[in-house]
Amino acid sequence: MNGKTMAFLGQVFRDFYYKNAERISAPIRMNEREFGYMSFNKVMVRHLSFQKEGELRVFLIKEAPHSVYYSCAYYHEPTLAMEEKGWKGADLIFDIDADAIPTDCKEEHNNWVCKDCSLMGKGKRLEKCPKCGGMRIDEENWVCPLCLEATKSEAIKLIDFLLEDFGIQKKSIKVYFSGSRGYHVTVEESSFEGLDQMARNELSDYVSGVGLSLESLGFSKGVSYESMYGLLPLTKDPGWRGRIARFFSEMEFEDYDSTGKDNRDKILYIYGKKGYKGFVDLVNMIVKKLSAKIDVMVTTDIHRIFRLFNTLHGSTGMIKKECDDLIPFDPLTDAVVLGEEPIQVFVNHSPKFTLKRNLFGPYKSEKVTLPLMVAVYLMGKGAARLVDYE
Repeated sequence: MNGKTMAFLGQVFRDFYYKNAERISAPIRMNEREFGYMSFNKVMVRHLSFQKEGELRVFLIKEAPHSVYYSCAYYHEPTLAMEEKGWKGADLIFDIDADAIPTDCKEEHNNWVCKDCSLMGKGKRLEKCPKCGGMRIDEENWVCPLCLEATKSEAIKLIDFLLEDFGIQKKSIKVYFSGSRGYHVTVEESSFEGLDQMARNELSDYVSGVGLSLESLGFSKGVSYESMYGLLPLTKDPGWRGRIARFFSEMEFEDYDSTGKDNRDKILYIYGKKGYKGFVDLVNMIVKKLSAKIDVMVTTDIHRIFRLFNTLHGSTGMIKKECDDLIPFDPLTDAVVLGEEPIQVFVNHSPKFTLKRNLFGPYKSEKVTLPLMVAVYLMGKGAARLVDYE
């Protein structure tokens, strides 16, 4: 990103924070949290602290950062070095990112670029450049309504785990669109606040379906059907047992007559048809389908800093926005907050993409006049540079 483009983006962000200062709200227990930010020249500054919401607003107007973060952790002394802060506890946090969820649309809108010969291609990053044999290959990830809908589905599954399996109250769960490629889920003021890294890893494994054994579901190789029947999961069972039982109950299977039978009869019927190995593969597929695809590293990091809600994402110009009702939420419309005044940019390359229900691109090595929200989106992703700015 050249200096002219950085200066322009900084001014756009400053204008936004100046005109929308009232939108910036502080997290709970603000004075116990560490804050940090990244400038547009990619310098990271951490160990900051604010006592009042007004201080935070003034800071954003003054610095106009690329991105601003706050800690999930609470500290006695948030401005000190990490080992001296005095950890008191941390929110339980989850990150769901489109990059980690396999979707066919990525073959259309993601790109890779060889840093040695500049060869570009579509889809997943290659290990080796087919032209020059170079190994220095960058991946350029974009999003579309399809892959963002996939992240929403994962967030919905995660919320169900939090409510039904962990007994967390709905009012303690905050769901946000990250401003870029997915969703952040934060649990505040709960009994989970004091959990250490190992305990949070166990929670992550649970929602991810890691370590779930057939024995816990009532299956054992070599045991008779009669002995197994009473151990099988029922649809009313809590946790994973109930989830898997309900999946089997709703599953259509050829030649099976469910009249007068419960889900355990159906499970044993499928077990008999598939055999042990085939049934294990089926259950693994079900677990994969029902689990929530989260970034485990984020959840287990008790010192993690998270993007501050209602602030602009420097790589897209969209905001991290709270989703009060996740089902109808449209991130590529509802999180777009910049204006539509025309801005001229030179676009190196971009696939087709959608903002505010309008389709843009594809562009390649061309000068084009675009609405501000679109120009910032492309410049933030490094796909365009400013042409006309005084």
